[in-house]
Amino acid sequence: MMKRRVYVRGVGAVSALGSTWKETAGALANGRSAVARVTRFDVTGFPCTVAAAWAGNHADAADPRLALLWPAVEEALREARINDGDSVRRGVFVGAESGRASLRSLLALTRAGGGGAAMDYARFAREAPPLMASLDVSAASPASVACAIAERVSAQGPVETVSLACASGAAAIAEGVRAIQMGECDVAICGGVGTDVDPLMMAGFGLLGALSAAGVSRPFDVRRDGFVVGEGAAAVVLTAEHGDVELCGTGRSMDAHHLTMPHPQGAGVEAAMRRALAEAELNGVDVVQAHGTSTPLNDAVEARAIARVFQGAPWVTSVKGALGHWVAGAGALGVLCAVYAVRTGVVFPTAGLTHPDPDLPLRHVMGSAVEQRVTTSLVNACAFGGANVSLVVRACG
Repeated sequence: MMKRRVYVRGVGAVSALGSTWKETAGALANGRSAVARVTRFDVTGFPCTVAAAWAGNHADAADPRLALLWPAVEEALREARINDGDSVRRGVFVGAESGRASLRSLLALTRAGGGGAAMDYARFAREAPPLMASLDVSAASPASVACAIAERVSAQGPVETVSLACASGAAAIAEGVRAIQMGECDVAICGGVGTDVDPLMMAGFGLLGALSAAGVSRPFDVRRDGFVVGEGAAAVVLTAEHGDVELCGTGRSMDAHHLTMPHPQGAGVEAAMRRALAEAELNGVDVVQAHGTSTPLNDAVEARAIARVFQGAPWVTSVKGALGHWVAGAGALGVLCAVYAVRTGVVFPTAGLTHPDPDLPLRHVMGSAVEQRVTTSLVNACAFGGANVSLVVRACG
């Protein structure tokens, strides 16, 4: 069976820099950063006290992930102008991790169980039932977001959730590409969402030593010392119908090395990039939208892999300096940036990067956006656990 080609028909986003992708892209092109001190909850004593938090209030939402992702999907569908009558052939593919109950609810449930080293089941049985009313069961499941979106758009094709840490969003888009290529659906509504500006997640990442103690996200900078948490959602509508941008290459790999550290030689991310280029039948690209988290090891590993794969010195950029790390949504955001570069010729700068690491010789976009003709762009997403995803987009004549 001959694989069908896959095209980007619509994009949408909700971020700390805008309620739409148009607003977000304009802010990124102007070099703005959303990183600021967290005010949603008390961060006194936290290893990192800043984040790129969405300006809206999702605290009262049953599922904050859906509150962020649904407006992004609506924006992407409006741009795509998809006929409402094709629901049988629509698929939904979402990168998401499990939602979390409020910290107050979790603490209350812990106390109901006795709060000690041993679980007091009798006490829990008495005190927990009324507390459960404050918890939304759907928020505890990664799969509920994709299912809720499928219901809202009446999608009756394949529905899939990918929960693969920082590679979730990119992997979900790769699944959507495969579904269209193999004829499982004609339209794939794909995306990723991250809602990790949350006391539990910020404390957890801090304990791992992954967050910036300086409170600055500066990918590939010699002074980088960790990432900054961000939150947002990005959506892409893919179709088999011809469009102006083709998603022409996907590559996936696994480091099989360590739960939190990438392979020291970058074998996994290199393999993913080479597979994506091979499927796209390309030897190089104009722009690499790097994973670029601002952690010392990840940036070094990715930069050296990029240097080995690309001999022509493409522009390299990362938006995590401006929007923080969306974790499950990060790869989907990278695809929007790549599509934007191909459509407009604007390559976003890497916010926070002022002193490039001399040991990582790349062609960085610094200070202000680069404007030039862009026909191809590659996106990287590298996850805790060692999963890597690379995607290639190109302009269509």
